[in-house]
Amino acid sequence: MGAKQIDKDCLVFGASAHKYQIHPPAPISQIKAFESTYRISLPECYRAFVLHIGNGGTSYQNSGAGPYYGIYTLGDHLDALVYGDPKIFLKNDCRLYPNMTDAQWKNLTKILDEDGLSDKVYYEEFAKIFGGILPLGSQGCTYVHGLLLNGPHKGKVVNLEMAAESKPKFAPGNNFLDWYERWLDEIISGKLIKRSSSWFGYSK
Repeated sequence: MGAKQIDKDCLVFGASAHKYQIHPPAPISQIKAFESTYRISLPECYRAFVLHIGNGGTSYQNSGAGPYYGIYTLGDHLDALVYGDPKIFLKNDCRLYPNMTDAQWKNLTKILDEDGLSDKVYYEEFAKIFGGILPLGSQGCTYVHGLLLNGPHKGKVVNLEMAAESKPKFAPGNNFLDWYERWLDEIISGKLIKRSSSWFGYSK
């Protein structure tokens, strides 16, 4: 049985919004146009998902079935993390990595707390901190999940707080499909249905 049949009452967090529905896949022309416009190369597992499984839906912010409120349509909500031109910040080097210590995170973000920082400089620095990350979907409040677009950990999924007040938490798994399949497995096993908070992807 699939996740939709196991969670027929949509008890998993966010399921009442997306109802396990997802729109048809994106044509290859749309994916190539996105990559060309932003001059990036999408991680293969995510690219395969959008090309063969589905692309967005009718849930919150046009998201399709996925963890929390679902997965954004390709190209939507690129500014969920960073204000500015996505043609710039999506290409920035990704500066986040698994097992980052509190001290390392504080050092990376300390400039945001400096007095007298102009809005321009603040947003430029923010774009460096969260650069190279594609927003995938909303977890509610100020939390989102994102996909690393470059660097040694390209393709991994990370949980992020949009104000950069909390240290990023990388989800288990090596890539988008690992993460997505684990979500389905935890629903089918009943784990996410039994857990009241359903904070998927924050623990191993």
